[in-house]
Amino acid sequence: MQPGLATVDISSLFAPQASAHARAVCQDALHSALRDTGFAVLRGTGVPPQTLQRMRCAVKAVFDTPRHQYRDAMVQKDNYRGYVPLGYFTPNAGGARADQYEAWKLHWEVSAADPVCAASTLYGPNRWPPIGFDVQGAVQAYWAEMTRVNDAVLTALCQALGLEPAVVLAMMDKPLTNMTLLNYPPTPVRDDVWGIHPHKDFNFLTLLAHDPVGGLEVRTQDGRWIEARCDEHEYVLNVGDMLELLTGGRLVSTPHRVTNRSALQRQSFPYFSVPRFDVVVAPLLPPVTGFARSALQSGAASHGIWYSNWPDEAVTDPAMDLGDYAT
Repeated sequence: MQPGLATVDISSLFAPQASAHARAVCQDALHSALRDTGFAVLRGTGVPPQTLQRMRCAVKAVFDTPRHQYRDAMVQKDNYRGYVPLGYFTPNAGGARADQYEAWKLHWEVSAADPVCAASTLYGPNRWPPIGFDVQGAVQAYWAEMTRVNDAVLTALCQALGLEPAVVLAMMDKPLTNMTLLNYPPTPVRDDVWGIHPHKDFNFLTLLAHDPVGGLEVRTQDGRWIEARCDEHEYVLNVGDMLELLTGGRLVSTPHRVTNRSALQRQSFPYFSVPRFDVVVAPLLPPVTGFARSALQSGAASHGIWYSNWPDEAVTDPAMDLGDYAT
């Protein structure tokens, strides 16, 4: 891989026979990568190839469907689930041009009868694409794999930092975890046109499967932009602002962006792990020098970030402004 983007084999995290030394080496490698750049490439996740391939087929089926079929499934402010048309959002930035992607937004699936829905309006059943392909089955199988990987990585990072993993994993009960099915058409070579403009994520961890088209770029600490490529069956991992806050700045949330300069449709499906709505995210360790951020409630902060996707809404808390980074 290119300099600055470490590749970490995490197979020892899933192998009961793995030695304590092998696990410690993996923990340290994850911690080092996410401390230095906020990004890493994961291999050895154990995600079945057929689960990933079925997911790719599902995403292709969603965006091969005539868009008029999604007319009654548009994403709404009071239910951030469903179809997002091309150029509909410029999240958290206020730039002159809309981001050039279309999407289908999904959240942790829960019945409307679950008590958590009465406690927070952010929960509820998903809107699934009204097409013949079993998108729900493909997504839920893949989602389960991503949750397994996410929890293993969180556990490893806690152990590397001297935190109790059970404390952090308890925050992921009834999570606000979400996934976006994305389609990026080819875009012109212009400085003000992005698939997704430079931004940071606002979650714990993001997991993204290998992308055969390319276009995801990461800003290094010295201000360079490097492409975040990985091989087939590898995954890009990055830290979001909530995990940066939880670790007192020890793991860094890094700006990244997407451009599709190919002649192909770029399709991806990032998984964003987010704690339960009532979790108060605050440093569990003494903050590093110069890191000063206020605690936040996962639900209230997520609500503000999601609302700010609409052009007529804005982020009122400067600590929650994730976009419009220098290009």
